[in-house]
Amino acid sequence: MTQPNGAAPAAPDKRLGGERHETLRLATIVLEDGEQIPCVIRDMSVSGAKLSVARRFRLPEYFDLMVAGRDLTCRVRRAWRRGDFAGVSLLAADGVLKEAAEQGRTP
Repeated sequence: MTQPNGAAPAAPDKRLGGERHETLRLATIVLEDGEQIPCVIRDMSVSGAKLSVARRFRLPEYFDLMVAGRDLTCRVRRAWRRGDFAGVSLLAADGVLKEAAEQGRTP
C-alpha cells in the first residue's frame, strides 16, 4: 500500500525485542521521590520503548513511565542513554500496552 504522496509506508523497525512501531505519545517519567519528567515515546515494541527526554535529566536505572491520556503506568528499566534519547525495557506493564505494541498501535 502506498501513501498519498506515492511513498511506501515505513516498515516496522526490527531490533532485539521484536518489531518496533513508531509513535509520538506524550508520557511522564515518575521517579521514586515523586519527581516527574516529561518525555515522548518515539517507538515501542512488546518488550521496550525509545524515549525522547532532555539530556539535562538524569535517569535512574528503574522508574515508572506514565502514558498521557491513558490510565496506564508501567515499570521500566533504562537500557541505554544517548543524548536526548533513552531506551527502556518494559518490566511490568498493563496488558493494554503490550497488546497495542504487538498490533502496531499506540496505547
